[in-house]
This record gives sequence, C-alpha cells and structure tokens, in this order.
Amino acid sequence: MAELLAHTIRAGLHQAANPADAPAMVAYMKGVQPFLGVKTPARREIVRAALKGYPDRTERFAAAAELWQGEYREERYMALDILAKSRLTVADLPVLEGMLPACNWWDLLDTLMGLIGRVLTLHPELRREKVRLWRQSDHLWTRRAAILAQLHAKSQTDTALLSETIAALKHEKEFFIQKAIGWALREYAKTDADWVRQSVNELGLSGLARREALKHVGEDFERRRGRL
Repeated sequence: MAELLAHTIRAGLHQAANPADAPAMVAYMKGVQPFLGVKTPARREIVRAALKGYPDRTERFAAAAELWQGEYREERYMALDILAKSRLTVADLPVLEGMLPACNWWDLLDTLMGLIGRVLTLHPELRREKVRLWRQSDHLWTRRAAILAQLHAKSQTDTALLSETIAALKHEKEFFIQKAIGWALREYAKTDADWVRQSVNELGLSGLARREALKHVGEDFERRRGRL
C-alpha cells in the first residue's frame, strides 16, 4: 500500500509538472537537483488529496522514505509534506534524524528541522544530547541543524545550549553557519531581546551573524524608532 501511495503522489506530481517553471526553480536552488516545475500550493494539494485514503502512519512513513530518494526535488519536498501531516513523536526521531545526511541545501534542512524542532522542544534532555552531537558533525547541514534546533522554541529555548552551540561554531566562515547563527538569535529576540543583545557582545559576533541577530533589536533599529 505504501508503494501505491508513493506512486499516486508521483503520478500527480508528473501530471502537474510545468517544464517552463523548472529552469528557474533549478537555478534558485543552485542546481542541486532536477525539478519538474511544480509550485508549492499544487504540490501540497497533491499530497493532501493522496493522504485521504492512507490514514496509516506506517504506510505514510514508508511512502515518505521512498519519495525522499526521488530523482526530482519536489519528491523530497513531498516526503517532508507527508511527515508534516503526521503526528510526530519522539519515537519518530530516529527516522527524522536519519534524513539529515541527505540534506544537501538549506531548503531541505530548514524544513526538516522545523519538524525535528517540534519534537525536541518537548524533550529538553534529548535536545541537548542531539545538538551537542550534531554540532561536531563533518556535514555542514547537520552543523546548521544544531543551530536551528531551537528556532521556534520561544520561552522553551535552552539559552545555555544555544550560546554554547554558537560559541562552538561562530569561527566558521561558511555563509550558512553564520546566517543560521543570526537567524536563531533574531528569532529568539522576539522572546528576550535583552538576552540577545548581551549574548551578541559576549560571544564577540561580527559581520553577517551580528547583523542578522540585531536586525530588529540593535541600537540602530531602536534609534530609528525613537527609543534611544
């Protein structure tokens, strides 16, 4: 049945393909994988319709695993769409974590971390364990995962873990690491702007990471709003 679900989704994907849109999509993702030219709303509708007849989680996960190995980028997106429509628990973490090595660009990694982050927020001890492991990885995108693991945790953010993770990775010149550091801090600034301002200085952040972190809470921003 899982094979039939994957086949149904692929059939819908090919039917909705627009070859005229594919080159721009490939270019936007720097040519990491071929595209069929199916935009997000149409792609998600195909998945939504297909899943109606497949309530079983085992079948859904098996179909997602098959699509994750797909030739086209939209197939991988659809694998994540399937998982996003499942009630993910800590028992699913091995499957989700096992997808990290196949992430080869920000689009897959950031979407996957949105799913993993929701699970880990409910399990802070496990979150600390995983983040400390990921940040030592040789795989760029797994290191980025360590930074983004708490992106939407808000008041449940482990600030000590975030700070030590940034301290461990801040020396990397890689754009996607610096961008992730700034993004994580900028997002947490919505919860505690003062902590972010202080941490940016204590961590000695500069350049891209600093600009991103302080984009909405830095002195220049406050001055423009007449608060300084």
